[in-house]
Amino acid sequence: MKHMSPVALFSLAASLSGCGALSVEAEQPRACITAPPQTFTLPTGGLVIAPAGGFQGTFSGEVDLGINDALPDLLVNGSPDNHVLRFLSMEASITSNSAAANFNWLEDLSLTVTNGVTSDQLAHYGGGMTSGSTVLKIGPLNAANNLVTFLQNGSMVLHLDGSVSIPGGAQIPSSWTASVQGCFYAKVHKTLQEVIDGT
Repeated sequence: MKHMSPVALFSLAASLSGCGALSVEAEQPRACITAPPQTFTLPTGGLVIAPAGGFQGTFSGEVDLGINDALPDLLVNGSPDNHVLRFLSMEASITSNSAAANFNWLEDLSLTVTNGVTSDQLAHYGGGMTSGSTVLKIGPLNAANNLVTFLQNGSMVLHLDGSVSIPGGAQIPSSWTASVQGCFYAKVHKTLQEVIDGT
């Protein structure tokens, strides 16, 4: 089991319950994980410059986040009955070597998570960013989300699906590269015996 890292600043409290069993509660208010720079491809049909009527297209991609790299096992391994893992935000920063210098052309972006059986839409961006913006930050659609059931071997895959609208005469990027960061809240409440048993 991973030791509690000083990077994960959380409080650990022990208290006696009504039936006399010792319980443990731990909380990490905010832990942020930055994935290596990700490149997302935009199918352009061979177009380099948007035609007079403009260009509309869609793109998708995945970002694999290793939650256990940022949070102790105690906080994330277990049942949603006594574990909470909430999505707080996602931030994407366009890198300088990207074909697209800013997010002007981004019209729509959805962020979802899946475990192969079910999925949950975590966040949505609907356009309207200030011209020239190179950083996109979106928060949760549901502040009370619990993503424990979407963890697989301490990892979580975020799916991004978006659309772009590029005006006529403008260059169409075939791809864009961004650094992606996801931030989470985690909390666990267990009896001391469950901690000892590793359940």
